[in-house]
Amino acid sequence: MTISYTETANILDKDASNRRIAEALYAIREKDFRSATIERLRVTWEAHNHVQGLPQQLQLGEGLYYLLDNIPTYISPDDLLLGRVNEEIPDDDGEALLKKAREEWKRGIPQWMPDGGHECFAWERLIELGLSGLEDFAFQELSRRIKAGETGNHLIFLKGAVRIYQAFRNYARRYSLAAKKAGLEWQGENCASISDNPPETFAEALQLIWLVGVVYCAMGSTNPTLTFGRLDELLLNLYLADLESGRLTRDEAGALIEDFYCKNNIILGRGEHQMSGGTERDTGWLRNLSYDAPQYVMLGGYMQDGSAPANDLTRLFLERVIPAFENPVMVFRYTKDLPDDIWRLISDKMRDNSSILVYNDEVVIPAMVHCGIDKHDALAYTMHGCNWPDIGGMQHSVGGCHIALPHFMRQAIMEGDEPKSVDEVYERFIALMRPTIEGSFDGFRKFRENWDNAAPGTLRIDDCFLDNPIAKARSWGLGGTKYTNILASIRFIGTTVDCIAALDELVFSSKKVTMGELRKALEDDFVGYEPLRQLCVNAPKFGRDDDRADRHAVRILSVITEEFDRLSQLDSPDPVIAFRCLTTDMGHIGEGSRLGATPDGRKAGSPVSDNTSPSHGSCTKGITAMFRSLSKLPFDRFNSGALNVRLQRRMVTGEEGLSCLAALLRTYFDMGGLQTQLSIADTNELRDAQANPESHRDLMVRITGYSAVFVDMCRRAQDEIIRRQEMEE
Repeated sequence: MTISYTETANILDKDASNRRIAEALYAIREKDFRSATIERLRVTWEAHNHVQGLPQQLQLGEGLYYLLDNIPTYISPDDLLLGRVNEEIPDDDGEALLKKAREEWKRGIPQWMPDGGHECFAWERLIELGLSGLEDFAFQELSRRIKAGETGNHLIFLKGAVRIYQAFRNYARRYSLAAKKAGLEWQGENCASISDNPPETFAEALQLIWLVGVVYCAMGSTNPTLTFGRLDELLLNLYLADLESGRLTRDEAGALIEDFYCKNNIILGRGEHQMSGGTERDTGWLRNLSYDAPQYVMLGGYMQDGSAPANDLTRLFLERVIPAFENPVMVFRYTKDLPDDIWRLISDKMRDNSSILVYNDEVVIPAMVHCGIDKHDALAYTMHGCNWPDIGGMQHSVGGCHIALPHFMRQAIMEGDEPKSVDEVYERFIALMRPTIEGSFDGFRKFRENWDNAAPGTLRIDDCFLDNPIAKARSWGLGGTKYTNILASIRFIGTTVDCIAALDELVFSSKKVTMGELRKALEDDFVGYEPLRQLCVNAPKFGRDDDRADRHAVRILSVITEEFDRLSQLDSPDPVIAFRCLTTDMGHIGEGSRLGATPDGRKAGSPVSDNTSPSHGSCTKGITAMFRSLSKLPFDRFNSGALNVRLQRRMVTGEEGLSCLAALLRTYFDMGGLQTQLSIADTNELRDAQANPESHRDLMVRITGYSAVFVDMCRRAQDEIIRRQEMEE
């Protein structure tokens, strides 16, 4: 007989829901900054002592088993999903333990636990096979290799993997027993079921996802930044089957989703690492492995089976988004045929400052295909924090290529003989960048040549939850996934465009300034050259829908992608996949501090542009002009990139404001826009929050691919958020 959840537990208890949300908000707004997962650290030290002398792969397997077999299984009577890690304010002994970890391990986990996150697991495979099926697969591969006469490290790698699966299964059983003892019968049954079988219900599947997630994010990886995949696709069939059978109602599914969201916040620390990290108001990675790591959930987008890009489960995940939460960051994949009601719901959540990013399938999927991903696999793309691309579960980046465009542009202008044309500047610009790009490709190819000799490599927890490392008995770090790639960061496009646009206009077109005069002014940081600087400031700027600047943006990105295409050699026997990303995180501050004065009128040491955004102050013709400039770019050659947009509240207030916002963003994506993320906050509101933080505890702002509590940020970080241009219509 089918039994609904409401017959075994009051899953829709509103008071319990309020307590769960309050606990999550407390964790990210009120919890003491000094709080630390000391108990987790103590047990990890015991595990560390337990596995001494073993090969790393067995250290990880046996060490994780020891940790998950001995760490307490904490339960709240309000839990719908099980999986918690205790925090406490350390006493003197606790602080001594933290100091020991910092000195001996350099971080909050030992060297034999090398996971660093920043990825998307093969969640579909986990749901299909379950922990027991994954363990069986690893054991069968181990047995096959033993029967074939193999010896050595590949067997040790697989033995370590088998033990990791056993550790997770044992942890699920322990939680099952603890829950039943606490009177949470159906929650305990869910954990018992997933310990031995693939999940058969929506609740079991979400419990399995969270159990793996909490171990990885709170116990097994520093700065995990884990993507939970496309949950509206992954869980849809179980959701529909539960509804049809009467095991679950829509509201009960929503309550489970809400608890999943709450759980993703209670594991966080306090503060923000990119702009504020290191102050006394930051928990830091040592005290909390998750600290402020953004865990992502993907929604929407073209499905691999050809089904609609949004469904009722998509709506439910969006409806349950709580704007005041930091996590999980929702990444919505826009498609041109997206129903208006879904898009309006997304726009409504975004104007409430929810942690939502939107990517455009119409450009990201072609970009994935262009750089060597099969079309079917490209449909499964995901993102992890902060705006870095993945092919969920089947790809991992092992090399990097980071190109600070303004640095090379300034070199092209300032070094050697005076360039005689803008074309000559471009030639120099590319010639200066080429060694950096070629070096990344050459280094990757040389590294790849040694993979077979170096295999199986270091075992990581994530190797056990990706598609191919266990089948190949080889870590993703040595080509264990289907796709292994370079991750290229092409940075600070706005400043770079403005530099060459000013040079083109002032030196080569109008001839208002000679190259010699401009060079001398830049050398002197414009001291004594204020009239010339004003000419530079008033020259054409990217972000104003001015073709004089925008054509340079297109040309710069086109010549760079041509270099990547040339070096990728996708049709050769030795191809290299290179993801091209217009993502800078908050590097525009540090890069600006190291960069001399530039032809756009920027003084030495000032920040440069961030991500895909135009330079600060350049969008004088409003947001529609900015979107038109951006939509001209060849985004179908770029796998990711962030666009921070700060809007005035009056622009999005009421039904009219919501309709205008939804239409504005849809038009941008239909024109070919890549991505956007919003902060709805007036400058006066941000200033008041600085002066009166307790009155603005719920004010959230976007950083790059994640959100932060504004009043927890240090003053210089707050000032940088305020410095972002407040867009007008």
